This record gives sequence, structure tokens and C-alpha cells, in this order.
Amino acid sequence: MEITQFQLDALREVGNIGSGHAATALSTLLQRRIEMSVPKVWAVPFEQVSIIVGQLDTPQATIYVKVEGEAPGKAVFFFPIESAEIVVQALFGMDEPLDLYTNEMAQSALKEVGNILVSSFLISLSQFSGIPLQPSVPALAVDMIGASLDAIFLEEGLLDDTVLFIDTQLSGIPKIKGQFIFLPDDGSLKKLLGAIGV
Repeated sequence: MEITQFQLDALREVGNIGSGHAATALSTLLQRRIEMSVPKVWAVPFEQVSIIVGQLDTPQATIYVKVEGEAPGKAVFFFPIESAEIVVQALFGMDEPLDLYTNEMAQSALKEVGNILVSSFLISLSQFSGIPLQPSVPALAVDMIGASLDAIFLEEGLLDDTVLFIDTQLSGIPKIKGQFIFLPDDGSLKKLLGAIGV
């Protein structure tokens, strides 16, 4: 599917609105002013997913939700381990990071933060397009990127050949970055872009 510059600009606006919603919700949750920017938006062929997310043997915290509605798909937020640890540390007001691999409290908190981030972008996409999208309960994996992606790709459903990436950077907490990915089911991205009017 060919994506024009005009369509990318529309998707970037979706990302900017979503990041605004996420920053507001995170500011309330973390009791501090959080700002969030979207430096880059890509729409790339499915086979290039692994190139964009980086080394597949790099551990990351991955929050995944299944998206239901008229344009279904899979929504994923990737946190570098360091960023995820800093977020959880800030949430609990602790001086030392918790072990994301074993600490259930840290995992639960990270799921909540990831749910806010993923839902904010989905709400923006839904509002912009007028197409209702409903996220499932989030799942969390703290594992190598390749293993997490394999598990997501094995979920039922035929994916579109184009994937939407939204890079994010948070200020208000140091060194926080992440990446939102929407893996649309076959035909969903075309439907969303058509509804947006581009």
C-alpha cells in the first residue's frame, strides 16, 4: 500500500493528539508535569518491522493489546528496559529501580502505563477517523524483541502489509523514549485512511 506525504502528515497529527492525551493522563498518574512529543511517524512494509525496532535480541518491555472494532489490528508499545525502569521508579517514588522480570508490582504498574499510552493513540486514531476502536486488556512481556514480536505475529488474523510506527519521547522524566506500533489487520489501514479523508 502506497502512503503519500499528505497521509503521513495526517497520521503524524494523530500521533500528536495521542501524545497529548497520554501526557495528560501520565501527568495525573505520576503527579508531575509530563510532556510527550512525536518526532517521527513511519508507514513501512510489514517485512521491515524488525529493521525499525532494532536488534531482535535486545530485551525490551513490550505492552500489547488486541484492537477490536471496524478497523481491527494489534497495538504494541515498546519500552527500552532502562526507560521502563525509570517510569516504574518514578511511579513509586523509589530511589532504586525494581526488577521488571520478577517483580509483579512493577509489572502491573508498567501494564497500566502502557495501557494509557496505547489507549491514548487508539483514541486519537478513532476520533480522527470516526471509526470506533476498542483495546483489549493489555499483556506485558519483558523479553527479547524478537521473541515478543514472534508471539504477537502468531496471534490469529491476517495482517496488512503496511505497519504504522510512531516514535515517542517524554520530558518531565529523564531518558524516557518508546515506540508505538499499530499492526492493522488486512484492509484496516486503508479503511482508516479513507475515513480520515486522505
